[in-house]
Amino acid sequence: MRMANWVLVSILLTGCSTEMSFRYNMMNPNGVMPLVLEAEGYAPINTQPGPSYEEKLMQAMEASRMDAYRHLAEQIYGQQVRLRSDVEDDAVSDKRMDAKVDGLVRGAVEVTHGIDGKFYTTKLSLDTSTLPELQGISQGTTGAVRHKWWY
Repeated sequence: MRMANWVLVSILLTGCSTEMSFRYNMMNPNGVMPLVLEAEGYAPINTQPGPSYEEKLMQAMEASRMDAYRHLAEQIYGQQVRLRSDVEDDAVSDKRMDAKVDGLVRGAVEVTHGIDGKFYTTKLSLDTSTLPELQGISQGTTGAVRHKWWY
C-alpha cells in the first residue's frame, strides 16, 4: 500500500512541471566555434517620461539597453509565447498573446550606442567562446569547467 502511495505521489509531482529545460548547442551553421551573437535595441526619445529633453534621453538610453539585452536573451534562450483565443457564437471574440524571455546574460559587450534620428540605439555583442571562462569565474574556479552555462 505504501509503495502505491509513493508511485501516485511521484506521478502527480512530475505532472506539475510546467516548463521543460532545453539544451542548446552554441554552434554556428558551419559547426565551428566561436559564434558571435549580436543584438540591437531601440527606444524613442520623445515619448519617454520626464520634463526635460535630457531626462527623456537618459530614460531612452536605459530602455534601448534593456531592449538590446532582451534581444540577446531571445537568441540564447528562445522566447516563451502564450496565446489565447475566446470563441463566442462561432466567432472569435477575444485574442490575447503574451511573450516572455527569461535568462541570465553575461559577457555581453556594448559595441555602439547613440542617437539615430528620433531613437536612441544600443548594439550589443556576445562572443560565445568566452562563456566557459565566465562560468568558471562566477563559480570561483579557474581552468576547465565541466558544465556549460546554457545547460
